[in-house]
Amino acid sequence: MNNPTVRPNRFVRFDSYEEYFEKRIFGIFLLFSYAGIAIILLYILFDYKVYGADKDLLYAVFGRLISAFFFIMVIFSVIHPYFKNFRIEAIALFLTLSFSAIASVYLLLGNPVYYVGYTWFYYLAAAVMLSAVITKKIYWIMESYQILFVLTVMAIAGKSAEEMTAYALFALPLAGFVFAVILLGRKNGIESYENAFENHVLISHDGLSNLLNRKAWFEESRSQWDTDKGVSFIMLDIDHFKQIKNTYGPECGDRVIESVTAILLEQTREYDIIGRLGEEEFGIVLPQADLNETKIIAERIRKNIEVTPVSYKNHTVHITASIGVTQNNGDIDDFGTLVTQGDKYLNTAKEQGRNRVVSS
Repeated sequence: MNNPTVRPNRFVRFDSYEEYFEKRIFGIFLLFSYAGIAIILLYILFDYKVYGADKDLLYAVFGRLISAFFFIMVIFSVIHPYFKNFRIEAIALFLTLSFSAIASVYLLLGNPVYYVGYTWFYYLAAAVMLSAVITKKIYWIMESYQILFVLTVMAIAGKSAEEMTAYALFALPLAGFVFAVILLGRKNGIESYENAFENHVLISHDGLSNLLNRKAWFEESRSQWDTDKGVSFIMLDIDHFKQIKNTYGPECGDRVIESVTAILLEQTREYDIIGRLGEEEFGIVLPQADLNETKIIAERIRKNIEVTPVSYKNHTVHITASIGVTQNNGDIDDFGTLVTQGDKYLNTAKEQGRNRVVSS
C-alpha cells in the first residue's frame, strides 16, 4: 500500500506521511523500548536463579546484554538524524537482532520453546505499534527471518521434530494475524493522514486562489522573519476590483483573482511567500532579495497583469494593479511594521494614479 502524497502546491507545507506518524508514534515507542531494555536486564536476576554461578549464567548474561545493545540501537534509530532516510528499516533490523539474541539464549541453554513465544509477543507488539509506517515487505522479511532463525537454532539445539512442528504451527498463524492487524493499522493511518492534510489545506489556504490565507501567511512570514529579518515585501492591490465585480458579476471577479494568482506564481521564486490578505489584496515576502531585485519583480508582475486581460462570457476585462514595495534594512524590529510600511507605499501608488509600483 503506497503512502498518500500531498497535492502539488508550493504553499502546502505539510509533513510527509512518515514524518507525520513519527511525531505521533515515536514518543510512546521510545517508552516501549526503554521498558524492553529494563525487562531484558531484570531477567538477568531470573537467569541467576536458574543457573546459579554456573558458566551457563555467563552465556545467558552475554546474550541478554547483546539483546539490550540492539534495543539501544533501536532507540538511536528513533532519535538520531543519521537514520532519517531509513529509520523504519533500521528499527526493524535492530529489533530482529535483539530477538535473535534472546531466542538463542533460551534455546541453546535448554529452556522450553514457549519462552521464545512469550518473548516474541513483545517484538510483535513493537511491530503493531509501528503499523502506520511499517511496510508489508519489511514486516514479512523481519518475521520470516525470526521464524526461520528460531527453527534453525532449535535444530542446532537438538529440539525434537514435534517441538519444531508445534512452534511452526504456533508462529505462522500468529504472524499472519499480526500482519492483518498491521494492514488495518496502515489503512487507518493513511485515512488519518489524508484527513489531517485536507484539514490543513482547508485551514491554511484560500479556497479560490489556493494561496495562503491571511492567518497562515502571517504565520509563515513571521517564521521566515524570525530566521532572517533582511526580507523584502510586496503589497499588491487589484485596481477597481469592486467596480469589476459590480459591472460583470462576482464570477468575473473570481476569474480576475485566478488570473492575478497565476501571474504571481509565475513571476515569483519558489521560496517566496505569497498570500491573499483580503478580497483583492496580496502580500509577498521575498527572502534574500534586495530592494532593487524586489522592484524588478514587482514591476514584472504589474506589467504582466496589465497585458493579461480576463475573458468572461462575451467581455474582455482589462485589469491593473497598484503595488507597494519595501525592504527591511535593519531598522525594523517587528514584521507587522514592515507590512504597515508596504501598505503605506501601496496607498501612495493608488494616490498617484494606480497601476504603478512605489517603493521606499
